[in-house]
Amino acid sequence: MLAAVESEDGRRHIKEDVPISTNTRRCSTPAGAAIRTWLTHLVTVAALLLASDALADADLVSRAHGIEAALYGYPQRSLDELGALASRADSASGVERRFVYGLYGLAMVLSGYTGAAAALADRLEAKAKQERDYSDLAVALLIRSSFESFVGDAGKSAALAREARELAAGSGDDFIDYWAAMALGTADRTRGHNEEALASLQNALSFAEKAGNAYRRSSALYQLSVLQIALKNGQESLAASLRAFKDGETANSAYAMANARIAESAVMEFLDRPARELAAMEEALAIARKAQSQVAEARALINLADIRLRRKQFGEALELSRRSLALSDMLADSGLAAASKANTGFALLGLGRIQEGKRLTDEAVTVYERTGATADVAALLGEYGRDLEQLGDYKGALALYHRERRLNDEIALQTRQRALLEVQEKYETERRNREIELLSRENDLKTAELANHALRQRVWWMLAGLFATSFVVVAVLYRKLRITNRLLADKNAELSVQSSRDPLTALYNRRYFQNFMNAEGAQRDRRRREDDSMLQTLLLIDIDHFKETNDRFGHALGDAVLVAVAERLKETLRDTDMIARWGGEEFLVFATTHADRLDEITARILRAVSAKPIALGDKVIRSTVSIGYVPMPLPPSDMPLAWDRALGLVDMALYMAKVNGRNRAYGIRRLVDDEADTIAAAERDLEHAWKAGLVEMTVLYGPSPSSEVSSEAQAIRYNAPDAPLARSAK
Repeated sequence: MLAAVESEDGRRHIKEDVPISTNTRRCSTPAGAAIRTWLTHLVTVAALLLASDALADADLVSRAHGIEAALYGYPQRSLDELGALASRADSASGVERRFVYGLYGLAMVLSGYTGAAAALADRLEAKAKQERDYSDLAVALLIRSSFESFVGDAGKSAALAREARELAAGSGDDFIDYWAAMALGTADRTRGHNEEALASLQNALSFAEKAGNAYRRSSALYQLSVLQIALKNGQESLAASLRAFKDGETANSAYAMANARIAESAVMEFLDRPARELAAMEEALAIARKAQSQVAEARALINLADIRLRRKQFGEALELSRRSLALSDMLADSGLAAASKANTGFALLGLGRIQEGKRLTDEAVTVYERTGATADVAALLGEYGRDLEQLGDYKGALALYHRERRLNDEIALQTRQRALLEVQEKYETERRNREIELLSRENDLKTAELANHALRQRVWWMLAGLFATSFVVVAVLYRKLRITNRLLADKNAELSVQSSRDPLTALYNRRYFQNFMNAEGAQRDRRRREDDSMLQTLLLIDIDHFKETNDRFGHALGDAVLVAVAERLKETLRDTDMIARWGGEEFLVFATTHADRLDEITARILRAVSAKPIALGDKVIRSTVSIGYVPMPLPPSDMPLAWDRALGLVDMALYMAKVNGRNRAYGIRRLVDDEADTIAAAERDLEHAWKAGLVEMTVLYGPSPSSEVSSEAQAIRYNAPDAPLARSAK
């Protein structure tokens, strides 16, 4: 039997076989000791097993975190390592299991095993639905989102990531929260939804900081740096890229460090620091090669080829693009391959190998269009069109110009719709809050009236005082209500002005002009009958060499040019004429005048714009414009012409003015007859119809440039544009 005895140091110990009673049977003492010894061993073994499981889970998570930091740079190696961990993940806790399986599915996608990734997502989804585990279901959706992003469908990728984010909300799983925010932010950035992308990527950065994960912070900061360039925030983009590099170093991730330098190079292009731009990209390539990451090397080669293209070093750009294309094909990455093909095509165009360059560039455009990445497609088409224009293929350049403008209009429309929805939602929220406040006050008033009624029954002589108090309360509330209504009316008027005016030039914006013209069509015939001597005209005005002004002197001078041209248009035209900023450097004018004064108005605009120099600080420049215009209705038989059809004609007339030297106006005078084929021929190809004698046109020339303008400004007007900006691999 066991008995407690005290040692010399005062501590109590257990001492065995100390007899307490001689009447106790001797056979019971060994049996009890054996049972107690067996139980002690059992507890010890159980404790060791639990400690072993805890250590195994910690080791699993530690190894998975190491693989996460290398996953994008070494997808195949990471896939093999995760395959070994996956067999242990089923016995781990839910958070650890989801982490390993999420990385496993992502590695399958990045390595090109899309069928295996789909099968894993199906298995996780089936199990999640059976167990009603929304976090596991979110992992399955994020694997599918990664697949859609890998094959280039940014729209599907965003939809799946958004659904996963909603399912995982409140789960407390920092990896799923971060992954969903990153996937959604990256997909929205690719589609040009910059405001939504900014919110999602900032959430991803918050989740990474909360988890204390340096690699995730670096990845989120890289995406934010790329997005800030699109938002024209150069300093914010630079700060994000530098922080991304430091976090990449902390995480010991060569891929993250190379990405950060790629982002820094893009910022240096935006800030016009070419030496640092090239050095940062070469450093990214060196990091990738030292780490033997083919993915990072391909990305660095693509961006380095972009730099060489912009510097007209077409031979070097071709060699870099071919090396990046070979790596992209080896990695089976369609996105990298498309960017490499585009760069190869542009390099060949620059070297004069036209047909081969067009073929590769067309293939790249096709791949980009399948992705739904509207912003990237528009940028690629714009660059392609400028190259064709420099090569003399004006017809091809015009076709690409129209495609680019349609995509930019689509992006602008989506942005306006989102902004209007946000304003409407904010207004509705404020209105509901005001209604709740008024109801609360009304309830308080009713409560006071009930109390007054009870007091009147008991204390009749207080009736007059209570009535006066109630009257004062009602008067104060009524006064506050009137003030609130007046403030609401002022706010509505302010919102109406903001929704109809361009914030930079204070001219009417595109949406207001469209609404005005749609309403104008119903009254045009009545006014025409009242005064046959008057006609309406549409003028499309484009500032010459505006992009070169921005690129060479900065956006501040570009904004000053836009404001100055807008002021000169308002000074030149009448208050009754409608002037709108149509988009970028284009202005649209709808005026009513006598038929014999149409050319005079156009010539006056050409003179007014170029009459005085435009100054900003120590920079001085003279700007000119090109104009296309058309009367409405069209002579000789006053053919009715909808404003959107007239816009198509003036657009072609404007293009003729720009192609044939700029600083001039091309106006449509009349058609030779009122046959439907004649107007159709003009709408199809105005220049051809003019040469065929189907359309009579007037060409007006602006004043010659003054010798007062600086040499830099002269170069902007007469030299060929610089090489177009190239894309960076995203």
